[in-house]
Amino acid sequence: RRSGSAACERETTTRTGAMAMAMASVVATTTGASRRQGARRRVTHRRLEVARGGGRWRRVMMRASGGDAADDVGASTSSSSSSSAASAASLVVAGADGDGRGGKTKATSSLWETIDAVPERVFAWTEKRLLTWEPPKFIWRTAATSLLFGSVLFRMLKQPKRINWEQTMQQIARIGPQTLGVSLLTSSFVGMVFTIQFCKEFAKVGLKNAIGGLLGLAFARELTPVICAIILAGRIGSAIAAELGTMQVTEQVDQLTVLGTDPIDYLVIPRVIACAISLPVLCIISFAQSLAASILLADLRYGVSPNVIVDSAAKYLEPSDLGIMTAKAVAFGAVIAVISCGWGTTTTGGAKGVGESTTASVVISLTAIFIVDFVLSLIFFQK
Repeated sequence: RRSGSAACERETTTRTGAMAMAMASVVATTTGASRRQGARRRVTHRRLEVARGGGRWRRVMMRASGGDAADDVGASTSSSSSSSAASAASLVVAGADGDGRGGKTKATSSLWETIDAVPERVFAWTEKRLLTWEPPKFIWRTAATSLLFGSVLFRMLKQPKRINWEQTMQQIARIGPQTLGVSLLTSSFVGMVFTIQFCKEFAKVGLKNAIGGLLGLAFARELTPVICAIILAGRIGSAIAAELGTMQVTEQVDQLTVLGTDPIDYLVIPRVIACAISLPVLCIISFAQSLAASILLADLRYGVSPNVIVDSAAKYLEPSDLGIMTAKAVAFGAVIAVISCGWGTTTTGGAKGVGESTTASVVISLTAIFIVDFVLSLIFFQK
């Protein structure tokens, strides 16, 4: 009986050991696979973190790698103290974890190589973009027009002998007659419209004697130069932009350069001078026309004597007002001519580009007129 019980005990012990070894093998296999999957996930996650953060995430990875190694060592120590089967399982797990750390090291080294190559790729991409980048058309055309204005001003003041007076006189003869009729017609109707408003309102308060003075101040200081400048921009500025734009796209400007003629001296400066001279003359004539239309309407419609309006205008108006009108006209004419020439000489794209340059020159000229008018009014009437 004793021998039988001993045999049973040995058989039970053998079966128990076999079962423990099998369980340890299963646990080791499962643990190794889970450890390897966890290592892959950590490497992928840290690769993203390093790509986002740079050197700061490098220190995080180093600390995390050290922590994982310490956790693995602690796990193997605690499992080896439980039983001999668990010791075998821990050895299997340790071998599997060693393989995981080896894969982790390879992934980390390849990651550092990728990170080291990032600055070179960024530099190459930036260099390619800078070499192929073109500024917006409006910006470089505005810069070219500003440089053209500086060149024209410098040559007119420092090198007056380079001015082509023959071309200048031709442009004056062209600009004046083409704009005079429209300016006179527009000034007449504007004068009559203001006369209706002033006579109606001032008659209510008994200030008919001040109508002429207020009309004269409004016409001389603001209305006449602004209206004539708008007409000049639409009538002459568009023609200049279209003419020079056509010459640019058909390479006529290049032909002038080949023949030894400076395009700025031959094309731009005569038009700038012609506009700066013609617009003040147009303003003076239009101012007289607007006052005449106002006097006529006030006498026929409201019964205000022409002598009253003339005496009131002479009382309120000063010679400086006419000088301010002339100064504004000169500034407006120069600005319109420079903008039209600048947009015309920078035209590209054939017939479509000519149309775009013409439209843009008129719009920008109108905007510049009001901006310059504000600046000059701020200077002249600040007291």
